[in-house]
This record gives sequence, structure tokens and C-alpha cells, in this order.
Amino acid sequence: MGYIRWGVAGSFLIAAWGLGLTGVSIASGNYGGRSDNSVEAELYREECGACHLAYPARMLPVDSWTEIMATLEDHFDENAEVSDETATMINAYLTDKAGKPGRGMLKRVKQDIPLRITELPYFVHEHDDVPVRLVRGNDEVGSFSNCNACHQRAENGDFDEDSVRIPGYGRWDD
Repeated sequence: MGYIRWGVAGSFLIAAWGLGLTGVSIASGNYGGRSDNSVEAELYREECGACHLAYPARMLPVDSWTEIMATLEDHFDENAEVSDETATMINAYLTDKAGKPGRGMLKRVKQDIPLRITELPYFVHEHDDVPVRLVRGNDEVGSFSNCNACHQRAENGDFDEDSVRIPGYGRWDD
């Protein structure tokens, strides 16, 4: 009977250890970010990252990415058109990796198609205590959409608040 107890206890310890490692990865905000080296992912980072942070696809649902890719001729008041082939490849990547409504950052998203990450309820909640003067009034930041100005590992898909450094202010601690 003692061997059975040790076996059960050992199984629980191994399971807890595995779940603990998963929790560390999730808590750190590292959801894979740059680990996708597919042609489509590289193309997305190259084309979209030429003008702004290539936001992790999980930050918006499929319908949002589809709408954004369909209106590149007026992409937030800029013409961001790419060739049809490039658009098709980027759209395939974004819709494949898109966030799932009701989960993660998209937990409280209404039925409307969100086009701005900065308007997501989760984003607003996470940034509501950051004084606007430290962002919009800061020439080195300029906008809440300029994630990588403050989030040191944003390019890797890591938005952990422990790595936030606001230019001209320093480490942010809420």
C-alpha cells in the first residue's frame, strides 16, 4: 500500500511542477511572440513592423484582423497597401494566430469589431493608472499604441509590467 501512496504523491508533484512552469510562462507574458519563424510571420513583422510594432496577433480577434487587412489603403490615416500576395500571406498568419473572443485580452470585448488595441477593455484597465502626461505628453512615447517605447520586451510579445520603463520617468510600478 505504501508504494501506491508514493506513486500517487509523485504523480501529483510532477503534475504540479509542470503546471507551475506553464504558469510562469503565462505570467511572464511570453506567449510565443517571436518564436514563430514561418514565412508569413516574418513577412508580417517585416511589412507591419516597418512602421509600428508588429502587434502579437492574439491581441485582436479574426474579424478585426480581417477588417484591418481589407482597409490597408486607409490604415489609421495612412496608406499601408501591400501586394495582393503579401496581403494574403499576412492575413492568413494574423487570422490563424488571432485571439479568441472571451479569452485573454479579449475577455470583455463587445460584439463590435475592435480595430484599436488601445480601446480594448483589458488594455484600458491595464493602463488606466498611467498618467496621460507620461504618454501623450512625452515626446519619446507619444501614444499608448507605441507599446515598445515603455515595454522593453514588446517586440517579443512580452508586456509584463515588471519590464516597463517610461522614457523620462523610469521604471513604472503601479
